[in-house]
Amino acid sequence: MMNKRGERMAEEMKEEAVEEVEEAGEEKEVVEESKEELLEKQVAKLQEEVTTWKTDYYKVFADMENLKRRLEKEHQNSLKFMMQTFIEELLPVVDNFERSLNVQNSSEEVQTFLKGYQMIFDQLMAILAKNGVEVIEAQGKEFDPNLHQAVMTAQDENYESNIVVEELQKGYKLKDRVIRASLVKVNE
Repeated sequence: MMNKRGERMAEEMKEEAVEEVEEAGEEKEVVEESKEELLEKQVAKLQEEVTTWKTDYYKVFADMENLKRRLEKEHQNSLKFMMQTFIEELLPVVDNFERSLNVQNSSEEVQTFLKGYQMIFDQLMAILAKNGVEVIEAQGKEFDPNLHQAVMTAQDENYESNIVVEELQKGYKLKDRVIRASLVKVNE
Protein backbone atom coordinates (compact mmCIF):
# COMPACT_ATOMS: atom_id res chain seq x y z
CA MET A 1 0.00 0.00 0.00
CA MET A 2 2.72 2.25 0.74
CA ASN A 3 3.90 1.80 -2.69
CA LYS A 4 0.62 2.81 -4.15
CA ARG A 5 0.44 5.71 -1.84
CA GLY A 6 4.03 6.64 -2.57
CA GLU A 7 3.33 6.29 -6.24
CA ARG A 8 0.30 8.54 -5.94
CA MET A 9 2.26 11.10 -4.05
CA ALA A 10 5.02 10.87 -6.53
CA GLU A 11 2.50 11.34 -9.34
CA GLU A 12 0.89 14.28 -7.57
CA MET A 13 4.28 15.84 -7.02
CA LYS A 14 5.15 15.16 -10.61
CA GLU A 15 1.89 16.78 -11.76
CA GLU A 16 2.52 19.78 -9.50
CA ALA A 17 6.05 20.08 -10.88
CA VAL A 18 4.71 19.88 -14.44
CA GLU A 19 2.10 22.55 -13.61
CA GLU A 20 4.78 24.76 -12.07
CA VAL A 21 7.00 24.28 -15.15
CA GLU A 22 4.03 25.04 -17.43
CA GLU A 23 3.20 28.17 -15.42
CA ALA A 24 6.84 29.23 -15.54
CA GLY A 25 6.83 28.60 -19.31
CA GLU A 26 3.68 30.71 -19.70
CA GLU A 27 5.29 33.47 -17.65
CA LYS A 28 8.36 33.16 -19.83
CA GLU A 29 6.16 33.43 -22.95
CA VAL A 30 4.37 36.45 -21.45
CA VAL A 31 7.74 38.04 -20.65
CA GLU A 32 8.97 37.22 -24.18
CA GLU A 33 5.76 38.61 -25.68
CA SER A 34 6.00 41.82 -23.65
CA LYS A 35 9.66 42.19 -24.76
CA GLU A 36 8.60 41.74 -28.39
CA GLU A 37 5.79 44.28 -27.99
CA LEU A 38 8.22 46.68 -26.34
CA LEU A 39 10.72 46.23 -29.17
CA GLU A 40 7.97 46.74 -31.77
CA LYS A 41 6.88 49.95 -30.04
CA GLN A 42 10.48 51.17 -29.98
CA VAL A 43 10.90 50.36 -33.68
CA ALA A 44 7.66 52.21 -34.51
CA LYS A 45 8.81 55.21 -32.46
CA LEU A 46 12.20 55.22 -34.17
CA GLN A 47 10.54 54.99 -37.58
CA GLU A 48 8.41 58.02 -36.69
CA GLU A 49 11.55 59.91 -35.68
CA VAL A 50 13.25 58.95 -38.94
CA THR A 51 10.23 60.17 -40.90
CA THR A 52 10.21 63.45 -38.95
CA TRP A 53 13.95 63.97 -39.52
CA LYS A 54 13.61 63.18 -43.22
CA THR A 55 10.74 65.64 -43.58
CA ASP A 56 12.67 68.34 -41.74
CA TYR A 57 15.74 67.63 -43.87
CA TYR A 58 13.78 67.95 -47.12
CA LYS A 59 12.20 71.21 -45.93
CA VAL A 60 15.57 72.70 -45.01
CA PHE A 61 17.07 71.45 -48.27
CA ALA A 62 14.26 73.05 -50.29
CA ASP A 63 14.64 76.30 -48.35
CA MET A 64 18.38 76.32 -49.06
CA GLU A 65 17.82 75.68 -52.78
CA ASN A 66 15.30 78.54 -52.93
CA LEU A 67 17.72 80.82 -51.09
CA LYS A 68 20.52 79.81 -53.45
CA ARG A 69 18.37 80.60 -56.52
CA ARG A 70 17.25 83.93 -55.06
CA LEU A 71 20.81 84.97 -54.22
CA GLU A 72 22.02 83.98 -57.69
CA LYS A 73 19.23 86.04 -59.27
CA GLU A 74 20.01 89.04 -57.05
CA HIS A 75 23.68 88.72 -57.90
CA GLN A 76 22.92 88.60 -61.62
CA ASN A 77 20.70 91.68 -61.31
CA SER A 78 23.32 93.56 -59.32
CA LEU A 79 25.93 92.76 -61.96
CA LYS A 80 23.50 93.69 -64.71
CA PHE A 81 22.57 97.05 -63.21
CA MET A 82 25.63 97.99 -61.12
CA MET A 83 26.50 100.77 -63.57
CA GLN A 84 23.02 102.31 -63.49
CA THR A 85 23.81 105.10 -61.01
CA PHE A 86 27.00 106.01 -62.83
CA ILE A 87 25.20 106.12 -66.18
CA GLU A 88 22.34 108.19 -64.74
CA GLU A 89 24.91 110.75 -63.55
CA LEU A 90 26.66 110.66 -66.94
CA LEU A 91 23.53 111.33 -69.02
CA PRO A 92 23.44 115.11 -68.39
CA VAL A 93 27.04 115.23 -69.65
CA VAL A 94 25.96 113.36 -72.80
CA ASP A 95 23.08 115.82 -73.25
CA ASN A 96 25.42 118.81 -72.96
CA PHE A 97 27.84 117.18 -75.37
CA GLU A 98 25.03 116.77 -77.93
CA ARG A 99 23.96 120.38 -77.49
CA SER A 100 27.51 121.60 -78.09
CA LEU A 101 27.68 119.53 -81.28
CA ASN A 102 24.50 121.17 -82.58
CA VAL A 103 26.02 124.67 -82.42
CA GLN A 104 25.84 126.33 -85.83
CA ASN A 105 28.95 128.30 -86.63
CA SER A 106 30.52 128.71 -90.04
CA SER A 107 34.00 129.39 -88.67
CA GLU A 108 36.53 126.83 -89.87
CA GLU A 109 38.21 126.76 -86.47
CA VAL A 110 34.91 125.94 -84.70
CA GLN A 111 34.13 123.26 -87.31
CA THR A 112 37.52 121.62 -86.59
CA PHE A 113 36.77 121.56 -82.85
CA LEU A 114 33.28 120.16 -83.55
CA LYS A 115 34.79 117.29 -85.58
CA GLY A 116 37.00 116.41 -82.61
CA TYR A 117 34.08 116.67 -80.23
CA GLN A 118 32.03 114.44 -82.56
CA MET A 119 34.76 111.77 -82.47
CA ILE A 120 34.88 111.91 -78.64
CA PHE A 121 31.07 111.80 -78.46
CA ASP A 122 30.96 108.79 -80.81
CA GLN A 123 33.50 106.97 -78.63
CA LEU A 124 31.50 107.77 -75.50
CA MET A 125 28.28 106.48 -77.07
CA ALA A 126 30.08 103.32 -78.27
CA ILE A 127 31.29 102.64 -74.71
CA LEU A 128 27.78 103.16 -73.35
CA ALA A 129 26.33 100.86 -76.02
CA LYS A 130 28.95 98.22 -75.21
CA ASN A 131 27.75 98.31 -71.58
CA GLY A 132 24.10 97.85 -72.52
CA VAL A 133 22.94 101.48 -72.78
CA GLU A 134 20.68 102.23 -75.71
CA VAL A 135 18.79 105.32 -76.85
CA ILE A 136 15.00 105.08 -76.73
CA GLU A 137 13.53 105.84 -80.13
CA ALA A 138 10.78 108.42 -79.82
CA GLN A 139 10.43 110.72 -82.87
CA GLY A 140 7.53 109.52 -85.05
CA LYS A 141 6.79 106.51 -82.79
CA GLU A 142 3.55 105.80 -80.98
CA PHE A 143 3.52 107.22 -77.45
CA ASP A 144 4.40 104.55 -74.88
CA PRO A 145 4.08 105.67 -71.23
CA ASN A 146 6.67 103.04 -70.26
CA LEU A 147 9.31 104.69 -72.46
CA HIS A 148 8.12 108.27 -72.95
CA GLN A 149 7.07 111.10 -70.69
CA ALA A 150 4.65 113.51 -72.37
CA VAL A 151 5.35 117.09 -71.31
CA MET A 152 3.49 118.83 -74.15
CA THR A 153 0.75 118.11 -76.64
CA ALA A 154 0.31 119.38 -80.17
CA GLN A 155 -2.32 119.37 -82.87
CA ASP A 156 -0.46 118.57 -86.05
CA GLU A 157 -2.37 117.24 -89.06
CA ASN A 158 0.81 115.61 -90.41
CA TYR A 159 0.80 113.08 -87.55
CA GLU A 160 -1.80 110.63 -86.34
CA SER A 161 -3.22 110.78 -82.84
CA ASN A 162 -0.95 109.58 -80.00
CA ILE A 163 2.24 109.86 -82.10
CA VAL A 164 5.39 111.56 -80.77
CA VAL A 165 5.80 114.82 -82.72
CA GLU A 166 9.01 116.03 -81.11
CA GLU A 167 11.62 114.65 -78.75
CA LEU A 168 12.63 117.28 -76.20
CA GLN A 169 15.15 115.12 -74.31
CA LYS A 170 16.48 111.68 -75.24
CA GLY A 171 15.62 108.72 -73.10
CA TYR A 172 17.90 105.80 -72.35
CA LYS A 173 17.57 102.15 -71.37
CA LEU A 174 20.14 100.04 -69.58
CA LYS A 175 19.67 96.53 -70.95
CA ASP A 176 15.91 96.07 -70.43
CA ARG A 177 15.36 98.75 -67.77
CA VAL A 178 14.42 102.35 -68.53
CA ILE A 179 16.85 104.61 -66.70
CA ARG A 180 15.47 107.85 -68.13
CA ALA A 181 12.25 108.23 -70.12
CA SER A 182 12.23 110.42 -73.23
CA LEU A 183 10.60 113.82 -72.74
CA VAL A 184 8.29 114.22 -75.71
CA LYS A 185 5.59 116.29 -77.35
CA VAL A 186 2.62 114.11 -78.38
CA ASN A 187 0.01 114.72 -81.05
CA GLU A 188 -3.55 114.75 -79.73
